[in-house]
Amino acid sequence: LIKITPKMKRIFGSKKKQEVVQAPSLGDTSSKLGERGKVIESKMQECDKQIAEIKTKMKGQKGMAYKQSQKRALTILKRRKMYQNQLDSLMNQQFNVDQMAFANENIQSTIDMAATMKDAVAAQKVQMKKLNIDHVEDVMEDMRDLMEDQEEMNEIMGRDYALDGYDEQDLMDELDELDEDIVNEQMEGASEVPGYIPQAQSEAQVKREEDDLAKLMSQVGVQ
Repeated sequence: LIKITPKMKRIFGSKKKQEVVQAPSLGDTSSKLGERGKVIESKMQECDKQIAEIKTKMKGQKGMAYKQSQKRALTILKRRKMYQNQLDSLMNQQFNVDQMAFANENIQSTIDMAATMKDAVAAQKVQMKKLNIDHVEDVMEDMRDLMEDQEEMNEIMGRDYALDGYDEQDLMDELDELDEDIVNEQMEGASEVPGYIPQAQSEAQVKREEDDLAKLMSQVGVQ
């Protein structure tokens, strides 16, 4: 094997290391396409301005001058259509790049979410190992027993011992009698005339009032 010395490298040269060129990101590519689109739009606006100026001049021109202006306007219009085609192509390219960038973001989001869920499941498994199901059941049973004891205690504390010495049948009979008394009182009250209504007048008083009224009417007639 021939050993390559530094002197030989200087004479014959050495193989240069290939530099790894990193490709631009999708976001950078989309931004560059957008900038190019803005440049083309400005050129189209300039073409529109020139065409408008030429059309204004053509209104006062005739003959050869008119034809020259018309030819120039057609040339500018062709250039504008070329810019329009370039802009449409750039817009389509930018759309495709943006779609690809959106897909990559979705994929990365899915990867991140899967990793997060994996960590969460692992943490839950560790926590579940610290939890004893039998102990949980014992706690729930103790709680149920305490609630039942509390209900029983409330029932005992709410008893009325003053009513324990009465016969239930005697109380029912007395209640029936009270109901009858209430009904009778209501019926009697309905037959009585309220105090705010005057009592019925006697026949003699009614006859006397009628005579007085007749006498008064006759006096009025005489006058």
